[in-house]
Amino acid sequence: MNSATDEVKTVAPTGETLRLVLDTNVVLDWLLFADPLTGSLALCVGNGRVTLLTHAPAMAELHRVLRYDAFKLDEARRTDLLDRYRRNTDEAALPIGFALDNLLLPDNFPCCKDADDQHFLALAYHTHADALITRDKALLALRKRARKFGVTIVDVRQLPVFLSPI
Repeated sequence: MNSATDEVKTVAPTGETLRLVLDTNVVLDWLLFADPLTGSLALCVGNGRVTLLTHAPAMAELHRVLRYDAFKLDEARRTDLLDRYRRNTDEAALPIGFALDNLLLPDNFPCCKDADDQHFLALAYHTHADALITRDKALLALRKRARKFGVTIVDVRQLPVFLSPI
C-alpha cells in the first residue's frame, strides 16, 4: 500500500469491534483539529464499534505535545483534550517489565527511525490491535515488515475506507 487510494480492508468482520491504536498526530487530528478524515473514527468510537487502546507512554506523549506553544492551548483546553482522550480509550494491560527502555518486542521486530514512535508499535503488538493508525511516514514505511509480526499499520488517509464496513 503506497498511497491513500490503495485498497484497504478491515481485519474484523462487520459487526465486530475493532481495536485500534492511534499515534499522537492522529489523536490531534481527531480531538484538536476535527480533521474530516477522523470523522468516521469519532462515529465508530461513539457507537462502540471501535475501541481505542492506549498506555502510559502514549498518554505522556500527548500531554507533552499539547503543551507545544504552536497550539496556543490554555491549561483548561489541554485538560479537556486529555480527559476526552482518556474517556474514549482503554488503558492496555502490557507485559510485566514493559517500559520505554524495554518494550519487550521479539527479535527482528521492525525498528522505527523515530524512536519516539516505537512504543506505538509495541502497544499494537502486545495488545493484538487490529491496526495502528498513523500519518507518520517513518511508521508507514514499516507496514510490510510489521505485518509479519501481526501489526497492521494504516495510513490515516485510508481510515474512512478501513472503517466503512463496520
